[in-house]
Amino acid sequence: MNGLGKLLVGVLFVGVAGCSANVELEPAVAPLPAAELASGLPTAVPPETQPGSWAIPFSYQFPEGTWEVGFHRYGLRVDCPTLGQASLAGEWREFLVRNEANVLDAPVYLRLGGLSTATLGPPNLQTIHPDQLTIALVTVIGVTEEQAAAAANSEDCEVVVGWDGTRVQELLPAQPFRP
Repeated sequence: MNGLGKLLVGVLFVGVAGCSANVELEPAVAPLPAAELASGLPTAVPPETQPGSWAIPFSYQFPEGTWEVGFHRYGLRVDCPTLGQASLAGEWREFLVRNEANVLDAPVYLRLGGLSTATLGPPNLQTIHPDQLTIALVTVIGVTEEQAAAAANSEDCEVVVGWDGTRVQELLPAQPFRP
């Protein structure tokens, strides 16, 4: 991570340093209301220039035991000039971890718009079980095949997730695809 990237990540995540994952509140466990699903935030990141028909995902699989019972916050930041993508910092998203939530067979993705059981599409969860497999995922869509291939091998692309105010992890690129 370059010096500017570390500075930006530090600025992005300093605002939530006081957030605690051990808060014991008991809100109702329910899927997100339909009004929240229609967020103005993208569910993937479209590039600012050179639209195409390819996509490239960046991901990080959280280790088992990452999530303790309580509230958690995460944020995603993308800085990928290779894709024509200026720096983009998503909003901080909150979710609840409860022992009463079901462990799903498929992973839950921490995405720009919120938690989701799908790699593309709207967020559809706000509560997970502590043992749930979770993956931070940012998919840059609408790029050319050449841009996607270049981003997969570029050190200029920096996609990071920060959570609970103090932790930051880089997401790694995966194989480009056609959505």
